[in-house]
Amino acid sequence: MSNLQRRLKKLEAFLTDDAGLLPGSQKWLACWTERTDKILSGVDEVKGCLIPLEVVDAILETTDPSGIA
Repeated sequence: MSNLQRRLKKLEAFLTDDAGLLPGSQKWLACWTERTDKILSGVDEVKGCLIPLEVVDAILETTDPSGIA
Protein backbone atom coordinates (compact mmCIF):
# COMPACT_ATOMS: atom_id res chain seq x y z
CA MET A 1 0.00 0.00 0.00
CA SER A 2 1.42 3.35 -0.96
CA ASN A 3 2.00 6.12 1.52
CA LEU A 4 -0.73 8.19 -0.15
CA GLN A 5 -3.30 5.39 0.17
CA ARG A 6 -2.39 4.90 3.82
CA ARG A 7 -2.77 8.62 4.50
CA LEU A 8 -6.10 8.72 2.67
CA LYS A 9 -7.48 5.81 4.73
CA LYS A 10 -6.35 7.56 7.92
CA LEU A 11 -8.06 10.79 6.82
CA GLU A 12 -11.30 8.95 5.89
CA ALA A 13 -11.32 7.25 9.30
CA PHE A 14 -10.84 10.62 10.99
CA LEU A 15 -13.70 12.26 9.06
CA THR A 16 -16.31 9.52 9.57
CA ASP A 17 -18.08 8.27 12.68
CA ASP A 18 -18.15 4.70 14.02
CA ALA A 19 -20.82 3.72 11.49
CA GLY A 20 -18.65 4.97 8.62
CA LEU A 21 -20.94 7.93 7.93
CA LEU A 22 -19.81 11.50 7.37
CA PRO A 23 -21.13 13.70 10.20
CA GLY A 24 -23.60 16.26 8.90
CA SER A 25 -24.54 14.26 5.81
CA GLN A 26 -28.14 13.27 5.04
CA LYS A 27 -27.43 9.57 5.69
CA TRP A 28 -25.78 10.41 9.01
CA LEU A 29 -28.73 12.57 10.09
CA ALA A 30 -31.24 9.89 9.00
CA CYS A 31 -29.32 7.24 10.95
CA TRP A 32 -29.23 9.37 14.09
CA THR A 33 -32.85 10.44 13.74
CA GLU A 34 -33.90 6.79 13.67
CA ARG A 35 -31.62 5.97 16.60
CA THR A 36 -32.88 8.85 18.76
CA ASP A 37 -36.48 7.88 17.98
CA LYS A 38 -35.73 4.38 19.31
CA ILE A 39 -33.97 5.76 22.38
CA LEU A 40 -36.78 8.20 23.21
CA SER A 41 -39.49 5.58 22.68
CA GLY A 42 -37.70 3.11 24.96
CA VAL A 43 -37.10 0.52 22.23
CA ASP A 44 -33.33 0.95 22.35
CA GLU A 45 -31.44 0.70 25.63
CA VAL A 46 -28.99 3.49 26.18
CA LYS A 47 -25.67 2.33 27.57
CA GLY A 48 -23.05 5.02 27.30
CA CYS A 49 -24.59 6.45 24.16
CA LEU A 50 -23.72 10.05 23.48
CA ILE A 51 -25.98 11.78 20.98
CA PRO A 52 -23.98 14.32 18.97
CA LEU A 53 -24.90 17.96 19.54
CA GLU A 54 -25.47 18.38 15.78
CA VAL A 55 -28.29 15.82 16.01
CA VAL A 56 -29.93 17.65 18.91
CA ASP A 57 -29.68 20.94 16.99
CA ALA A 58 -31.27 19.37 13.90
CA ILE A 59 -34.13 17.92 15.98
CA LEU A 60 -34.74 21.28 17.66
CA GLU A 61 -34.81 23.04 14.28
CA THR A 62 -37.63 20.78 13.10
CA THR A 63 -39.60 20.98 16.36
CA ASP A 64 -42.57 23.32 16.71
CA PRO A 65 -41.78 25.52 19.74
CA SER A 66 -45.48 25.99 20.52
CA GLY A 67 -45.78 22.25 21.18
CA ILE A 68 -43.15 22.29 23.93
CA ALA A 69 -44.56 22.71 27.43
